[in-house]
Formats: sequence, structure tokens, C-alpha cells
Amino acid sequence: MNAMTHIRAGLSPCPLACPSRPALFRGLTSADMRRVEATFLEDIYGDGDAVPRDPSDAPFVALLLEGTLREDVPGPQGGAQLFALTFAGETLSPLSPRRSGGTLTAIDQSRLLTCDRIGFDRLAGAIPRLRVNLLGLLQDQLAEAHCWQTLLGRKTAMERVASMLAWFHARQGRPEEMYLPVGRAELGQMTGLTLETVSRQMRALERQGVIALSLPTRVRVLDETGLKHLTGDAPLRRPLHS
Repeated sequence: MNAMTHIRAGLSPCPLACPSRPALFRGLTSADMRRVEATFLEDIYGDGDAVPRDPSDAPFVALLLEGTLREDVPGPQGGAQLFALTFAGETLSPLSPRRSGGTLTAIDQSRLLTCDRIGFDRLAGAIPRLRVNLLGLLQDQLAEAHCWQTLLGRKTAMERVASMLAWFHARQGRPEEMYLPVGRAELGQMTGLTLETVSRQMRALERQGVIALSLPTRVRVLDETGLKHLTGDAPLRRPLHS
């Protein structure tokens, strides 16, 4: 059974009242946000839980508040391979149906704000800006995914790894220490490289003083300008929804 609760003012920590709101809620008034808080649900997932648990009960739109989600797709040689990661602050829509044959899974404990199609349509009817925000996010995400796949076809191994790290760093809000929730082999699946190649390129970045590898899942970006330069082009632009 899903752990769902309505998000109300004063309940569990939530970015809705923060000055820098997620892009899905940008431009909404205080009255608008009270409508959102009364309609969206909080859904808590444990490590390894499928998102959603019941495919027939998939929300129309979701905002990841905490944790990380991974999307896996069938690999060319059988089995599944990592296709994408979703970080806190990012929006997913629609969650169902997902890409054919793909699965979405929580990494560690994850919290989502979710809304079904009927509830979202009702909200958007009263708050037109909400639908505009969602459409803008979808357009940005499609353009970004196309850009990522296109760039991978013409980048060197170093440029691919640097691009991936710069992209993740920007999406996480450029923290002092970036979180990598998956291993080198899975990062290789995203970049079209082997585990050994990913590890070798990350060690090269560390030797150059661009990053520091304090833990397997933690990367400190010491030279953001140098990292961007090593991507081989202008850094990937992450839409402002994180």
C-alpha cells in the first residue's frame, strides 16, 4: 500500500514554500499554492521500490522531493541497463505509460509529490500557469534528451565522462559534493563506455585536479570551469526545475 498523505502547510519538509520553487510551481500565488497543497499527494518509496508500485495507479505528474530515481530499459544483449536518473527537484510527467519495457525504481528512500490526471486538470483549469509550466518542462526535457543522445555520438571518452559529470552537477544545484547513486559500470551504460573506461577517465580528471573522488558515490568538483572545458563544447543546459 502506498504511503500517501496530502501535503499541508506545517507537515513534512517540502520545497513548495521555499523562495526558489521548482519550475512546475513558478509564478504561482500563495492562493494557488494552497490549491496545490490540497490536491497533490506525498508518496514515500523505499530503496528498490517500483515507481509507481501499481502501474494501473500511476500519477499523471510527479515532483521528486527527496532521493533519486533510476530508469532502466532493455539492453541490446538482453537484460536491463541504466537509461536515466532523476534527481530531487525534478519533475516527471506523465509517469504512465513509461517507455516501452522500461522500469522506474527508487534509489534509497525517495519522496514524491504526485497528482492524478483529473486532479491536475482541475488545478490547471483554475491555475492556467500550472499547465504552461508543465508544457515548458516537457519541451525542455525532450530537447535535453535529444541533445544528450546526439552529443554522445560525437564525443571522446573523456568528453562523455566530463559531460555527464557537468550535467549531473548542474542538475543537483552545483553542490560542493555531488552524489553519484550508481556504480561506474552503470554510468558506462549511460555514456556508451565500459566500466574500465569510465573509471580511467574519472581518475584522469582527478589527477588533473578537476574533481576529487572522496567516496565511490561522492564527487567533489574542484574546477567547474575546467570540467566544462573538457566536455568539448558548451555545457548542457539544465532547465530551471531543480
